[in-house]
Amino acid sequence: MYKFEPATPTYAISDTIVEHQLRDRDRTRADLPGGYRLTLRTREQHGQLEAALFAPSPTGPARICTARISAHPPAVMSRFLDAAARYAPALPDARDAHPPLEAVARLLTTGAFFRRPGERGLVVRFGYAEAWLEGRRLSVTLGSPGGLSLVLGGSWDAPSTARLTAVVLHELTEGGQLAGEVASLLEPGPWQVLSDQWHPDAALVLPATRRADPEDPLGRRISRALREVQHHLGTARSDRDFQELIAVEGSAVALRATVRDRAVPRLVRTVVSDGAHGPDELGNTRTTFAPADLTALPHRDPAPPSHEVPSLDLHVAPRNERYSYGVKLELADRAYVLDAQAFVYGPGWYPFHEHVTRREKDPTAPLNDREVPTGRTVPARVRICPDVEDRAWGNEYAQLTPVDHRIEARLHLYAGRENARTLVRTVTLEIDLRARRVMLPAQMPAALRHQAEVKGRRILDLLLAARLERRRGVREPRAVLSPWGRGAPPSADI
Repeated sequence: MYKFEPATPTYAISDTIVEHQLRDRDRTRADLPGGYRLTLRTREQHGQLEAALFAPSPTGPARICTARISAHPPAVMSRFLDAAARYAPALPDARDAHPPLEAVARLLTTGAFFRRPGERGLVVRFGYAEAWLEGRRLSVTLGSPGGLSLVLGGSWDAPSTARLTAVVLHELTEGGQLAGEVASLLEPGPWQVLSDQWHPDAALVLPATRRADPEDPLGRRISRALREVQHHLGTARSDRDFQELIAVEGSAVALRATVRDRAVPRLVRTVVSDGAHGPDELGNTRTTFAPADLTALPHRDPAPPSHEVPSLDLHVAPRNERYSYGVKLELADRAYVLDAQAFVYGPGWYPFHEHVTRREKDPTAPLNDREVPTGRTVPARVRICPDVEDRAWGNEYAQLTPVDHRIEARLHLYAGRENARTLVRTVTLEIDLRARRVMLPAQMPAALRHQAEVKGRRILDLLLAARLERRRGVREPRAVLSPWGRGAPPSADI
C-alpha cells in the first residue's frame, strides 16, 4: 500500500507541537521531513512555548528561527514556523545575514513603517498590531495580552524578512478573516477580494482583471458595478462600512469594506509620478491610496523620488570558489530562458509572479489541510538558464530576485580552472527595467567585467521579452521558456 511521505515539514511541525503539549513535556526534539529539525521547550506548566527550527545545510542543521509565543493556540505557532521554513533563503550567504532596515521597509507589503524617536529599529503598524524589527529580532505586540518574538538565524535577506513580517502580522491579527467573509457574500462575478494592506479589519473588492476595457476607457461600467456590489453587501451585513476608492478619472476602481465598530482610518487618494526622467514627465502617473493618519506617524521617512532611488547593495565574492561540475560556456549567440516552474504573469514592472494560496480543510481528508489559490499573485524569485542544454551546467544558472522596478541577478561567473576544478566568482547585478540598463558592482574584477555585462544584458532581454508576451494577453510564460520546458525536446544539433 502506498505510504504518504511528505517532502515538507508542514504537517510534522504541527504534529510535534500538539504531541509536546498533550504529553506535557518540558522538552521535545524531532527530526522533520526534508532534513529539518525542531526543538520545543516549556519552562513551566502552561507557560510560554519556545521553539527552535533548524534547516538543512552543507555543514549540518543550521538554526534559522527561534520563536517565543504566549497567549495563542498551538496552531498559530505551527503556522509561524511553517512560514519561516518556506521563506528562509535556500542558499546561505553571509552578506544577507543582517539586511538593512531600509531595504526591508521598501519591500513591505503590509502595514506602515516608521521610527520612534530615541529608539532603535523599525516599527511596522498594521491596525492595532505593531511589529518591531531590529537586527535579527522580530517582535509583534497586539492591543490584547500576548505576543510573539522571533530571532532569525542564518542568511535572512531583505525580501525573505519582509515576507515573514507580513505573514506574522496577518496570522496574529487574522487579517484574512474579513476578506473571506466578503468573498462568501459576493455573488458570482468578475471580482477578487483581497486583504487590506493597512488594517486587519478591512478588505478590498477589485475587478478580477486589470485589463482596460477599450469601449469604456474611463471605467464607468466598473464603477456602476461596484456600487451594485456595495448595495448587495450592505444589505447582507448592516454592521459593515464601505468606501469607494475613486480614481482621478472620477470612477470607482475598488470598494473597501471595514468593520463598523472598529476604528479603521479611511483611505485618501494621492497621485504619484513614476516617470523615468523625473517628476515632471507627462503621462507617467499612478494613483495610490493610503490611510488618512499615515502622515501622523513619527519619523516616517518619505519615499525618495523614483529617479533618486538608491541602487541595490551589489556584491562580489572576495575570492574565487571551486565548482564541482562547472564548465566554461563560451559567450556565443545564445540567450537566457526561464527554468520550467509554476509561474504566471502578474502586474508591475517585474513579470514573473506566483499564486498566493490560503490553507483550508481538505473535504476528502478532514484531518488534513490543503492549499487553495486566492486569485492573488506576488512577484516571485525565479531561476534562469542558458538555452543550450537542459540542466547541464550549474554554474551557468542565474537567480532573479525582484525588488521594485529593479531586479537583483545572482550569477556565478567563470573565472578559470585549478587542479581540474572549475573556478567561479559569485556576483550580483542590478537590472533596471524602468531605465532598461544593467549596473555592475564597483568592485567587479576587470577580467570578469565583459562576461558580466554580456550576461546582464541577456537577462534584461529575457525580462523585456516576458513583458512583451504579457502585454499580448498571455497569462503564463511560454515564449521565454526553453524548448524542453514547452514540451518539445531540444534540438539534436545543440
